[in-house]
Amino acid sequence: MEMTRRRLLTLAVAGTAGTVAAPALWALVGRSDDAGPPAIRYGVDRCQACGMLIADARFAAAARVNGQARRYDDIGCLLRDARAALAAGAAAWVHDLPSERWVDAAGAWYVRPAGLRTPMGSGLAAYADRDAARAAHPTARVRPFAELLAAGEAGS
Repeated sequence: MEMTRRRLLTLAVAGTAGTVAAPALWALVGRSDDAGPPAIRYGVDRCQACGMLIADARFAAAARVNGQARRYDDIGCLLRDARAALAAGAAAWVHDLPSERWVDAAGAWYVRPAGLRTPMGSGLAAYADRDAARAAHPTARVRPFAELLAAGEAGS
């Protein structure tokens, strides 16, 4: 590829931006963030509640209870293990089923569609968006996290 003046300037600007942005990105990615969801090493980390290896990100959950990171293989395990702490406002996260990205558990929407197999059998799936949950599971009841906590539900 021929090096033109425009290409040289583009590379120089990109290099400068990368040099400036790299420390900021490293600070965000490389830090140990006690406020966000703890990292899960799939196939290595075990569920806080049942001891099973956490292998399926779609149903994994996490919480920070009294400053300690807790990891779960199933949303039902999160509810069983940390119910009192969650009711008192402990931070928790679940994965949005379609995207597998972390979302705040308190702001997510939950469904228990017939036939959904989860690691520990709770049958619970989380969605970041209520309308997406309804569209994906039109016959399933869509509920907020507070309702799951109040009902004492964790699955089977």
